[in-house]
Amino acid sequence: MGGKGLALAALLCSKVVHGFIASTSTSTTAKHSNHRSKYTLFHEKKSNDAFLNSLEEMNGREPSQESLAHLRESASSSVAAFLSSFEKEDDEGISDTSAPASINEIATESTEQKSKVLWDVYVCMSKACKERGASATLDTFQSLSPDSVRVHPAILSKTKAKGPNVRCVQTSHPYKAIEINNVNDIDKVYRILTKHMDVQDVSIKARDNLKLTYLGNSHLEKNELSEAIASYNAALATNYEPQEGILLLLRATAYLKRAFAHQAILRQTVDDLSETVPDPAKLGKLYHIANTNPSLSKALFNKVLRDTKLQDKKFRQTKYRHGLYEYALLHAAQDSLRSTQLLPHHAKTWLRAGDALAELRKLKESALYYQKAMELDPTLRNRLEPVIERLERSQTFLDKAKGWYSSDTLRLALDVAG
Repeated sequence: MGGKGLALAALLCSKVVHGFIASTSTSTTAKHSNHRSKYTLFHEKKSNDAFLNSLEEMNGREPSQESLAHLRESASSSVAAFLSSFEKEDDEGISDTSAPASINEIATESTEQKSKVLWDVYVCMSKACKERGASATLDTFQSLSPDSVRVHPAILSKTKAKGPNVRCVQTSHPYKAIEINNVNDIDKVYRILTKHMDVQDVSIKARDNLKLTYLGNSHLEKNELSEAIASYNAALATNYEPQEGILLLLRATAYLKRAFAHQAILRQTVDDLSETVPDPAKLGKLYHIANTNPSLSKALFNKVLRDTKLQDKKFRQTKYRHGLYEYALLHAAQDSLRSTQLLPHHAKTWLRAGDALAELRKLKESALYYQKAMELDPTLRNRLEPVIERLERSQTFLDKAKGWYSSDTLRLALDVAG
């Protein structure tokens, strides 16, 4: 089916789909208006290729069908791999790290761990300090500190200086203590650990990774999605493996937000297109006038020709915007699927993967991911069970609609209707 035929069929199909979705909404948890805040992971801490050449820089060129096909195939293979592992986990369960076999072993491990600790770091978590970013300071100390440093949240009394305030206590001779105020960035934390505390094994790679991650989170909170994705890309390029799963989850969140932004523009583009398509009854009258009044036929023909050129432009814009929307969704799916492998016990990874798959109309697979998220975090059950029910109803509708419309037309109509 050509570009015009696809768009026209999608316009008609979207009216049917929109009516259905109004009563049985297939909106995922990521699109609820009261759920948008979840897009900023670790929001309370103000902290924590892909698009390779940025689709915004394509200068109007449409994403190639080969690229779309490759990404769809990659996402589908990831889904298939998950389904096979999911069935295996149902039979065997997910094994946790085995615990020591005896109380003596626990006591021995505890003694050995305690003997390695050289410093205790206390980060003030008073209301005043938290307002100045103490949560991020605590998170940074925990991320950068080696095993020889224990980090504790605390309420430090008699501190009049500006927070966040930090107290560092040496646990062995010469038992010195250091108190530092206004510890509000990663470089200060790194300097305290390496210079003041003389800790030798602080990872520079971890520091750089954390700085880029926090920068990406700051951009994400401001809805600066291209900048957020670029920061997460740079953080991933540091190859600091302990943060890879979280970074992929954050980047998937940014791509989902980008997809929704493209979807909003896509809907407006389709609305503009619908205004250029003449009503069949009016078009019939024009042809009748042209036949009965030959002198007017040329003027009417020129008008129809101008309208057709405008429609062609809107058709291309619709196709381009839909390509951008699908690209962002496919990247979100890839990142979130990979994050479930790296962080299998983290409910948010399964939740985000379910969101991305639901947007891609992988409704059955999405429901499985939501089920897994609920297993890991039962508090999600009240929110996700109604979503899963809507997905099941939507799947029934899709199965029936496939007999009437092509897959491309149906996909475009569903994406426009939301």
